[in-house]
Amino acid sequence: MKRVVFFLHRVYPNFNKKRDDISLSGFIKALKLISLRFKIVSLHELLDKDVKSNKPLAAITFDDGYKDNFVYAYPILKKMGIPAHLFITANRISDSEKVEKNLFDYWNRKVSFEELYKPTSMYYGHEEFIKKGYSEEFLTWKELELMKDVFSYGAHSANHFSFPYKGEIIDFFDGSNFDWSMLLYSKEPFNGLPKFPTRSELDIRKFYPSKELLEFCYDFPKKGNWKKSLRLEIEKNFKTFGSYETKEEAKKRIKTELIDSKKKIEKKLGITVDNFSWPFGHYSEFSKDIASQVYTYVFTIKKGFVEEDSDLAELPRVSLGKDIFTVLGRILTFSTDLGYAIYKKVRKEKVL
Repeated sequence: MKRVVFFLHRVYPNFNKKRDDISLSGFIKALKLISLRFKIVSLHELLDKDVKSNKPLAAITFDDGYKDNFVYAYPILKKMGIPAHLFITANRISDSEKVEKNLFDYWNRKVSFEELYKPTSMYYGHEEFIKKGYSEEFLTWKELELMKDVFSYGAHSANHFSFPYKGEIIDFFDGSNFDWSMLLYSKEPFNGLPKFPTRSELDIRKFYPSKELLEFCYDFPKKGNWKKSLRLEIEKNFKTFGSYETKEEAKKRIKTELIDSKKKIEKKLGITVDNFSWPFGHYSEFSKDIASQVYTYVFTIKKGFVEEDSDLAELPRVSLGKDIFTVLGRILTFSTDLGYAIYKKVRKEKVL
């Protein structure tokens, strides 16, 4: 029996092809289409090997904990009688007592649709959280409590940060190529700030750019082809660009964050958390081993079926897609033998 875990992040009130996730109307259509091909169950029911069904099983999961999950997704799921699961980024959830109006209030004519909360983007949520230490894009613990009749919960890290992992300058900030991860090693971006390759900080030994390098780049005159000149001067004046944390330091840091986020969610919601999904989908054998010491079930973003012999520390999930055509393609691919066979063949040929 096929078992598929779908995932998404946000549900936007209106369709916009520039959005980073699905629209409300697309979400409703997606749930209806999935229901035609699958029996939608809770995540833990899908993981239960004793559960039998004449139809393939599917679970719906969300990552991060965005406010639109309460405003738009939760009422639709409850109305349709569909369970879902949310992997929570623990430190991004607010202690505020505020509860947003949602579709239930709209259906009961307490607010207009236009008065409901309007999401911005995942990128803005990341940036605002790093700058302010909180973001209005994310849920409150009170809202999560109210969603318990539909949602079960897991962990998705404490902070969801990406950080430099390699002392290799790939570019310099020039006012037009901002990336929120720069704020984690420089309080304010400035013209000339070095940019480094980044990955989820739960999957790396962190690379810390040196104070001397950052000061040198800050002071360097930005005239003419200044990027090329700056790079040449750095090569003349610096043998190294910073330092790495040790493997043991990284291991301790990663394990601490995994444990702390688990404990925080358990305390705030009065539940047991035994499952986790990787931020950005980034992980390695190094981080996989650490996560398996903390959680029973660890999810990736590798596409595939959850099988009886699946590695519980490396479980697959399938991105739902942000438009209905992608959604339909994913459903057909992962609900039929023929669809999956074609998918594997195409993927293999792309790799080759």
